Amino acid sequence: MLNLSQVQTFLAVIDEGGIQSAAERLACSQPAVSQQLRKLEEFVGVPLVVRNRSRAVPTRDGELFLPKARSLIASADRARAVVSDRRLVVHASGNVGVYLAPRLIAVFERDLDRPGTVDLVITTNRHAVDALIAGEADIALTEWSEDHPAVEWQGWRREKLVVIAGPDHPLAKERCIPRQALLDHPIIGGEPGTGTGRALAGMFGPDAGRLRVARQLGSTAAVKEAVKTGLGLSVVFAYSVAEEVKAGTLTMLELEEADIFKTLFIGLGRESPQSSMARRFATFCLASA
Repeated sequence: MLNLSQVQTFLAVIDEGGIQSAAERLACSQPAVSQQLRKLEEFVGVPLVVRNRSRAVPTRDGELFLPKARSLIASADRARAVVSDRRLVVHASGNVGVYLAPRLIAVFERDLDRPGTVDLVITTNRHAVDALIAGEADIALTEWSEDHPAVEWQGWRREKLVVIAGPDHPLAKERCIPRQALLDHPIIGGEPGTGTGRALAGMFGPDAGRLRVARQLGSTAAVKEAVKTGLGLSVVFAYSVAEEVKAGTLTMLELEEADIFKTLFIGLGRESPQSSMARRFATFCLASA
């Protein structure tokens, strides 16, 4: 098969007029240039370069091959651009997509000086994982990971979960409550299969079935509004209610036994090249944690 590196070497030798100059341009050794050129000539079956006293010049066959060589490299560059200029598709679970991903994407695009590089899709954890496995997403930002041979997962952030109550809720003045108190009041959200549901199951163990998960509202924004009206308690990321707690429209309750934390994950294709935009974004997210 024709090797583009060999074609690039041929063009460098012709353009620079010699093996040594070509080696300097390609940042490699002279023997490496000679070897690449020899392999190319073996592939086409004719000499392509003749070396006289002053410089290397194309043979007659080399003259014929020269425009095709330039066209091959130009086509390769265009093919690379089609892929490298494609927008990066990030699927993020609800809380991550609403509260964390937009700021990360804004800084990432600003550092690249390429606005509009990233498409963000806010969805459920399940759909984000499925999109990554199906190749519809380049990156998944989720509240849990799932083993799959095609996916590489990295623990990204360890975020605190807190109990929230409306300002008029009976527990609102307590500030710190025993874990068992959650069993005595309706819980909004945290249904099985969600990231919060898994965190609650881990915290309560066999008692998790006693939790009164009353409503499945589908978004943290809806959960917060329901809690404000006194429909129940909920367990959410601390960062998702910072403004409401500061404004006094929600009360944040601590648990006496221990804090609850949840690990967020970054998933990407296991075969993603190190130079890929997906890897660059994953590295950026990890460094920003």
